[in-house]
Amino acid sequence: MSNEFIKMISDLNERRLLRTMQNLVANKTPCGIFFAPDVPSNARQIVDSFKGGGLNLNCVCVLSGEHKKFFPPADAEQLVAVNEFPTLPDKPKFIFVLSGFFPNMFMDYFGRYGTKMITSANVNGAEAQYNNYLKHLPELYDVHEMLADDESKKVFRAAITGRITRLMQDFIFTTEYEYFLNGFLPEKGDIAIDGGAFDGATSADFARQGAKVYAFEMDAKNYQNCIAPAEKFGFTIENLGLSNQSGTARYSGTGGAGSHKDSRGALTAKFIDLDTYVAQKNLPRVDYIKLDIEGAELDMLHGAAKTITRWKPKMAVSAYHKPEDLWTLATYIKSLRGDYEFQFRHHPCDRKLEVNGSTAWAALKRFNLSCRTPSEYDMILYCK
Repeated sequence: MSNEFIKMISDLNERRLLRTMQNLVANKTPCGIFFAPDVPSNARQIVDSFKGGGLNLNCVCVLSGEHKKFFPPADAEQLVAVNEFPTLPDKPKFIFVLSGFFPNMFMDYFGRYGTKMITSANVNGAEAQYNNYLKHLPELYDVHEMLADDESKKVFRAAITGRITRLMQDFIFTTEYEYFLNGFLPEKGDIAIDGGAFDGATSADFARQGAKVYAFEMDAKNYQNCIAPAEKFGFTIENLGLSNQSGTARYSGTGGAGSHKDSRGALTAKFIDLDTYVAQKNLPRVDYIKLDIEGAELDMLHGAAKTITRWKPKMAVSAYHKPEDLWTLATYIKSLRGDYEFQFRHHPCDRKLEVNGSTAWAALKRFNLSCRTPSEYDMILYCK
């Protein structure tokens, strides 16, 4: 077993969130909390809850001076706007962010002053994750050793670590844009499958590279949003979900990136397995597959077994929706074709369209921060 993997596992026992919280309480370590872009109506209760658990939470940070009026500080609490944070004489060692993607954008900002970002206080959830990973250490190690390069192995170990510690700085984020890792892209003339087209932007990117793209979008509203770019850039858009078999199933979501198959969902959609689709359309081959289908990736791969075995397409597969994605996806793909090579990257998510023109956008520009947001999501398994 590699020394790096062994060290990661041995370190996790003391670095997991439970131990961190216990140490923060025992040592009375100065902590803070960051409410942004807005201050929630229950902010006072949140802070009091942290303090009731024994944390020395003495700093509350908000986005601007204007936001200060929404939080009444108690005695000995420092209430500061982001721009005032550098002037604090005793900066918190850790700062909690508990909601939404926007606060994560300030990871580097707080990091400049030695403050680490904790993204959850859910100790029970982190412990369940920790125990689950311990249970599946052999599978995790096997995937670690399948990865072709040292960078992939470092990122993979960091993905495990960050999910257990809930420290955003423990993850390793790449500079490359999601799905666009050199050597794992569709080329001119390739037949490409885009599973989870969302708004059609990625399908359009693949089409611009000269690929013949067949895009699949389960959600009815998202599908409608894909029609215009499909016509403009010349790709095929199907109002179908990809799965392990053809049929109709329920899903949750009314547009947006999080629509997913759900037996309790209020909406219904048609699904198809890729092997059947390839046969129906008489496709001569499949050269590339991109998958981001909200946790249904393994089901889809089962429904594409013949396609993958026959043509060994390059693939970019989302590996973050379920904890077990870190080991089940690569293991299954390798069982189909033992000659697959894997790389693993963790991408920040580009949120520019969501914040552009807003107060939040102005704040990011003011502090020289990127819209590419660090998170525990957007981990991609690249295959060729």
